[in-house]
Amino acid sequence: MISGAILWFIFSLATAAVQTFAMLVIVRFLTGIAHGTYFGNDRPTITAFTPKEKMGQGQGISFMGLALGFFISVVLAGVIAEYFHSWRVVFIVFSIPSMITSFLIFKYIQEPQRFPSDNPDLNTRPAYGKAFIDRDLWLMYLAGFVMLFGYWMISTWMPSIYREIGITGITASSILSGFLGLIGIPGLLISGMLTDIIARKGYGRKGFIALNVFLWALLMLGLGYAVENRASSTLISILFFSSALVIFGSWPPYYALLSELVPGEIMGTTFGLANFIGFMSAWIAPYFTGWIKDTTGSFSGGLYVSGLLLVIGVILLLAIRPPFRIRSEVAMEK
Repeated sequence: MISGAILWFIFSLATAAVQTFAMLVIVRFLTGIAHGTYFGNDRPTITAFTPKEKMGQGQGISFMGLALGFFISVVLAGVIAEYFHSWRVVFIVFSIPSMITSFLIFKYIQEPQRFPSDNPDLNTRPAYGKAFIDRDLWLMYLAGFVMLFGYWMISTWMPSIYREIGITGITASSILSGFLGLIGIPGLLISGMLTDIIARKGYGRKGFIALNVFLWALLMLGLGYAVENRASSTLISILFFSSALVIFGSWPPYYALLSELVPGEIMGTTFGLANFIGFMSAWIAPYFTGWIKDTTGSFSGGLYVSGLLLVIGVILLLAIRPPFRIRSEVAMEK
């Protein structure tokens, strides 16, 4: 995690310095690799330090940083770019928190306790294959992909959607779009608490995740209809802000369930693979939505596609064993 944050600092400065589109693509590709070194390790670290009965709360509270960071970055990016008339300054300013973060991780975060199979004196090897072949984990991976598809679609294109419906100015559209993260903070806290209550009562987490994703799908479809029919910016904002609660509210139970389905010694591998598959949507969703916009002249088609994919995600989640039942999910042998 320390290395990842330091690399963010370096590649953010490099982004501000690029002179060609090809170099921009290369630098941002390397930035994505640096991000991956962090996301494959932060969730297992949270899992290691969170009591099992509060796993949803632990995942939700830690995820607040992402939500708050999204709000601050989107809002400040618009303000900085408009004030300095340069997008390069944005990356220079945003490189500073990455270096501060690497220092804070080094100073305050302890290394999690190793699992028994990590002991070289034991003749056991972690069962890495389970992370790659288990049926329920693949349902989680694919559900995570469609969930992140919806997230990247709306987080990437919402500023442009606002400008399409008449909200002019980078600052205004950025502030409105940034509320996705700000409103997501209570969604994370409430969702984390509720999923722990449900789990303590002996019920599974998948139903709660599926409910969030289903509401998310309805809101995306409604948002697509509103954009297609040139609804007022007020209605579009209500749908967008409402979606923030369920978008971020889906992740505490998702990561809590993922941590419960695998043995501790392959936690990093599992979270890394889940994020690898899920974050492929970070390229596919914005590109595909942009293609739809260029083809049809409207963002509504991209919103419809995201909504339909989320419906598929609901089915995938409910199919986790025991399929389409509210009992606790079948965990792997620990």
